[in-house]
Amino acid sequence: MRFNIKSRSLGFEGISAEQRQNHTVGIDRAIYPIFAYSDNINGGNLSQTIQVGDFTFVGSEETRAKSGIIVGGGIYLGIKKQYGRGRYADVNINASLTAAPAHDWLKIRNESLTVCSKNHVKEWRFFDVCASWSHNKRQFSDVINKSILASFSRLFVSGKTFNETSLAAKRFISKEYQQMQGIVTLNSMLPNGFKTHLSMTAGEPVKDFISLNYSLGIAVSRLINKKSLKLSFNQTFYNGGSFLGIDREDKTQQISVSYPVYKGFNLSVGYTINESSINSFSHSGPLVSISLPKQSF
Repeated sequence: MRFNIKSRSLGFEGISAEQRQNHTVGIDRAIYPIFAYSDNINGGNLSQTIQVGDFTFVGSEETRAKSGIIVGGGIYLGIKKQYGRGRYADVNINASLTAAPAHDWLKIRNESLTVCSKNHVKEWRFFDVCASWSHNKRQFSDVINKSILASFSRLFVSGKTFNETSLAAKRFISKEYQQMQGIVTLNSMLPNGFKTHLSMTAGEPVKDFISLNYSLGIAVSRLINKKSLKLSFNQTFYNGGSFLGIDREDKTQQISVSYPVYKGFNLSVGYTINESSINSFSHSGPLVSISLPKQSF
């Protein structure tokens, strides 16, 4: 439960006001394999034919989206530096490279960087600030996104239920546009052993660009044979843009189940459906991912 993780990571357990703080730097390094399914390995067109009104556009067969199994690996570096009681800096760097054996080893590159300042404010109240950068490179797409997020969170007990609630403001920055987003999150640990996660994100309208209108997320987990079985559902709605003069709206729904099968081997399966006001952008497909054990060094 994040309630315990957060309190311990901020140095509250077994620390008095008179004790000296440990200001050493904690470093976590690891490499990991990747085995997953992708419905768009090359970043191509999900539909070869696009119908808009009386017009039909036929794309090249070479630019059509390719799906299949991807394999590869990544490297992770985490740095944590405590600089006061209940205050620390957290840096996470991730880079991975995967390829599709069935499609002449088409490659997908991912890199990300997140830098956070985590701060205890008063009692069980916290204030965090994070900046992030991510890069996804495929054959026909090259996407860089950045964001700045400030959040206020609070831990509390209601009856026999432990809760963490947070309010956040996020500035999302892409090559095409920038958007302010508001995020509300509630994590709970129920007395019957279930853990729940609820989140909602709302985005401001962005003129002439399709952008996030809202996002909803629900997750429920419970220990089965001393391992956490998790069921997740997400729905996102994007609007505000147009394609060849036709307003475009996209709603995506995704459901998945994940379970740690054996000592670092985690299996996640699910399904996603995207419904678009322009039929050619609608698509659906399976979600399959296997997380393999990380090797620290």
